[in-house]
This record gives sequence, C-alpha cells and structure tokens, in this order.
Amino acid sequence: MLITVMLVSIMLFASGCSQNTSEDENRVENIKENITEKRENLSNLSENITEKRENLSNLSENISGKKENLSNLSENVSEKRENLSNLSENISEKRENLTAVRENLTDRI
Repeated sequence: MLITVMLVSIMLFASGCSQNTSEDENRVENIKENITEKRENLSNLSENITEKRENLSNLSENISGKKENLSNLSENVSEKRENLSNLSENISEKRENLTAVRENLTDRI
C-alpha cells in the first residue's frame, strides 16, 4: 500500500512537472511574441520619427520661402509707394504747368 501511495505521489508530481513545463513553454512563447511585437513597434516608431523629421525639414523650407516672399512683397510695396509719390509729384507739376499755360493764354487774350 505504501508503494502504491508513493507511486501515485510520483505520478502526480510528474504530471505537475509536465504541466508546469507546458505552462513555462507557453510563457516563453508569449514572451517571444511580445518581443517580436515590441520590435515591430520600435521599427514603426523609428519610421514615424524619420517621417516627422522630413516633415519638419519641409516645413522649415516652406517657412523660409514664405519669409523670402514676404520680404519681396514688402520691397514691392515700398517701390509702389515711391512710384505713387513720384506720380503725385508729377501730377502736381503738370497742374502747375497747366495753370501757368492758362495764365499765359489769359494774358495774351
């Protein structure tokens, strides 16, 4: 009877060990899958960071272009103002000349 109890105990222990081994194998497999998933996530993050850097570089170039355009527009506006000022002076001179011509014509008549 004692031998039977010992055999049953050994069998139960062995089945427990094999069950633990199976659970350990499942855990190891899950850990491997998690590691693979984490590596994929890191790879995707790396790609995303690279894309973001390219986007930032493009944005920086666009901003520089916009600044240059604004500078050119400012210069153009200044030139237009100067041209308007010159036109205004020319119109004033023409009016003065017309007034002088009228006076001369009036004096002749």
